[in-house]
Amino acid sequence: MIIKVILGVVIFLISFFIIKKVIKKFEENKLKLTLIILSIIVLFLVVTGRAHWLYASIVALIPLARKIMFIFRFIPLFKKFYSSKSNNTNKLKKMSKIEAANILNVSLNASKEEIIKAHKKAIQKAHPDKGGNIELAKKINEAKDVLIG
Repeated sequence: MIIKVILGVVIFLISFFIIKKVIKKFEENKLKLTLIILSIIVLFLVVTGRAHWLYASIVALIPLARKIMFIFRFIPLFKKFYSSKSNNTNKLKKMSKIEAANILNVSLNASKEEIIKAHKKAIQKAHPDKGGNIELAKKINEAKDVLIG
């Protein structure tokens, strides 16, 4: 019993000095400081026998919660991606050949080479990586698919 108390006091003193140094580093990042202090308190409780090791392991997972939430943010994107694969054929049928020809600025009876050349010219201007609009780039790609396919 005395050994646990002495060990607890030693951990408390060490953590006090560590916290004193860490506060200077993490003043702008309060969350990291809070997690470090929480970890030291839980370690103290486990060593002194006041908390079970299982609770301590659950507390150790708290910093990972933010990373898990980060992954959950992408679930709607996965759903949208997989649902858009089945809807692509419906979207292509909605655009008429006249509308597609107007978007690419070609005639209705343009050759495949002319359509590809017009598509390349239009997509270079509207590509999202070059500061263009995503929706416009989608329409340009859709127009090419309607006219060629």
